[in-house]
Amino acid sequence: MLHINSNSREILDKGLKVFSIRGLGYGFGFLFTWLIANKFGSQIQGVFAISFLFLSVGAMISKLGVETSIVKWIASNVQIENKKSIYIKSLKLIFFNSIIVAAIVFLLAPIIASMYNMQPLEDSLRISAMGIPFLSLLDVSSSFFKGEKKTTTYSLYFHLAKFLAPFVLLLIFSLNFKVFIEAPIIAYLLGLIIVSSIILTHIFLIFRKTKKNIKHTSSFKFMISESYPMMVSSAIVMIMGWSDIFILGFFKTESEIGVYSVAVKLATIVSFIYTALATVVTPKIAGYFFENNMNKLKETIGFSSKAIFLFGLPIFIILFSFPSFFLSIFGNEYLEGVDVFRILLVAQLTNILTGVVGPIFQMTGNQKILQKFILWSLILNIIISLSLVNFFGSQGVALGSAIGMAFWNIMGAIFIYKTMNIKTWIKF
Repeated sequence: MLHINSNSREILDKGLKVFSIRGLGYGFGFLFTWLIANKFGSQIQGVFAISFLFLSVGAMISKLGVETSIVKWIASNVQIENKKSIYIKSLKLIFFNSIIVAAIVFLLAPIIASMYNMQPLEDSLRISAMGIPFLSLLDVSSSFFKGEKKTTTYSLYFHLAKFLAPFVLLLIFSLNFKVFIEAPIIAYLLGLIIVSSIILTHIFLIFRKTKKNIKHTSSFKFMISESYPMMVSSAIVMIMGWSDIFILGFFKTESEIGVYSVAVKLATIVSFIYTALATVVTPKIAGYFFENNMNKLKETIGFSSKAIFLFGLPIFIILFSFPSFFLSIFGNEYLEGVDVFRILLVAQLTNILTGVVGPIFQMTGNQKILQKFILWSLILNIIISLSLVNFFGSQGVALGSAIGMAFWNIMGAIFIYKTMNIKTWIKF
């Protein structure tokens, strides 16, 4: 049973709001993928998956971990003038870095396409490169609201608008134009431009009455040194999450990659409640740790672990029991991904069993320890995936991904318990 006090009720209420918005956003993301699968086919789905991979990795490198650090910086500052200075300084840092990364991806597009032996990939990669600055600014700006504990606003931008706008644009493309390979990534780029413009306007309207002469005392060097370990941890997690697509790109066809990417997207439904509650809990962890209020910290983590387990397990059981039904929504050609889907579901299950491991590390100054755990998991993931891909195809790659995810979650949970005496998993 869940013991409900005022703190727990706030976590649950805000978490359910985030969950609902996240679910709605995922629904539009689901429709986006469904539209590609049914209107454009699994081959174009595969090209989009690889293009989106480089867009995501490029944005991750551009952000330097600031999207995580800014939550802590904003949450620990009271004056709005200081928050404005922190945000603007973060924005400058991210913008200039993202331009450099985008230019590199743009120029390397022909080489990357030839590496994958996919000539149609080249133009899609160039378009994805253009989206890197906009995705970077959107993610960092969304995290500003997360640090302000305005989790509903954060979710509306990060979980909903980011998927709604590309879907609407792709729907317009599919109804008014002939099918062409670059349509999905163009729709995604235009969606990012629209949403990032709106969120920037929103935040600067909040700051319009603040004083102009107050400056954040932290230097760019300090901000980078604080954020860099978080970026490395996020980078390793992202690489681990995308390593399967990257590896399959060298060994399998675009169609097989398309089937795999759909299975990945469906499997992440299991972690919906984890993502929702982690959004609410992360700034609380930072605040309680900063105040040295260990009782509240343990209470918050314990409650979130129970809620994640109780809400997440039924979702896992339903998806695991009826994989063919859910995959068939995208078309019969996706039914060959049943085994992959089930393996990836087990990988996501470790998230709801171990609790909010990542946020605890990141908000308590232990990001370098997390980095080591995730790095070892990535190495394990790649070794297993490369060893099995020739024998078991996408199933072998999925198994490597599942083992890697389970390893860092379990090892992280054990470390937190031994060093902080905090159980991140549910206590039956």
